Amino acid sequence: MPKSNKPSVLGMFAGATGSQQIFELEERIEQLQAEITRLRDERVNGELAEQERTRLNQTIEELREQLKASGIFKIHYSQVKPNPKQVRQTFTPDSIHSIAVSIREEGQQEPIILLPGNLIFDGERRWRAVGQYLQPEIQTLDAVMLPKELSDSELHALTLLTSLHREGLNELDLAEGLIQQAKLAFEIEQEEVVKAVRRVIARLNAKKLLPQLTELVSATRVEQSERIKEFELNDTERNVFLLLLRFQQNPASVDANVFPCLRLPEDLKTAIRGSGLGANHARSLQQLNPKNLGIEETEATKIRQNATLQVLQERLTVAQTRSLVTKIIAEHTPEKKPKPNHQISSLIRAVSATKVDNIQQEQLFDLLSALEAKAEEIQKKLRDTTN
Repeated sequence: MPKSNKPSVLGMFAGATGSQQIFELEERIEQLQAEITRLRDERVNGELAEQERTRLNQTIEELREQLKASGIFKIHYSQVKPNPKQVRQTFTPDSIHSIAVSIREEGQQEPIILLPGNLIFDGERRWRAVGQYLQPEIQTLDAVMLPKELSDSELHALTLLTSLHREGLNELDLAEGLIQQAKLAFEIEQEEVVKAVRRVIARLNAKKLLPQLTELVSATRVEQSERIKEFELNDTERNVFLLLLRFQQNPASVDANVFPCLRLPEDLKTAIRGSGLGANHARSLQQLNPKNLGIEETEATKIRQNATLQVLQERLTVAQTRSLVTKIIAEHTPEKKPKPNHQISSLIRAVSATKVDNIQQEQLFDLLSALEAKAEEIQKKLRDTTN
């Protein structure tokens, strides 16, 4: 896929973060950068994700077959414990209900995989389906047990990989999963992770090194560790970037599309997790805030929630959602008056302060003629405006 040498929208403004004008445009710039990055990386990331999904599915199937040999057992659903390191937080009712129907009609096709202590490693949606929809007719699940205890970091990394490449994660779950993994693996907090990625992407973009970064996504772990030295990263930046690359995430795409979801208001996060609202839809709806609407937080939240409900019920596209948001903001924003012309204000003050006592008669006639001509022009403008 051909790469563009043009600077990104974000990179063009990277050196002006202190400007008030840029601060006000930040959210719009972020949206544009997300779209640019998505279009650039969509094909290559899709191919990589599919390859990794296939590889991981094969690995899990091989593991399941090995565990089957050691014995499948029945376990009551109430004895199974959800994984506290589960990356996937979005379990939509439709998804769980669909699995429940399948289990009721076809039976449980694959056992769930448990860790010591009956902690779920793979199969949480099957467990939820039995607990939520299949009582009392089905109360037990087929299960196999992994014999190995895992550290918090290992467990989280494996569940993140499983969720990423078997079914994919929405951007919100992915963002929170990556942040949690950085904290477990390196004790790096969320704000530090986000700032490190943003800082390096701006720097690499200025040096036109983003294509090399994209190439690293599909490289081996050894190649990634070696080639990333070219970017001259500090320890925190290096750890964060190697972590993202481990999970085959392009840091530029994470910066533009994934981490912004962390700043979404809670009502939109809830809509993503509970109702399947798309992240791009949510970022458009995020514009319905007190600042843009000129109202209090409580009222703005109510308007945003109603708009979210409309988007979900009418299944609006991202473009239609943006149009809806623009319309709502226009309805709640009073018409702005033109800013005062400072040149005219200065002229009025100068004319008012001018003394005519010591001015020659010829100049007085010239001044009067000029003022009369301008007065006639002003009166005509006022009549046109009134009409």
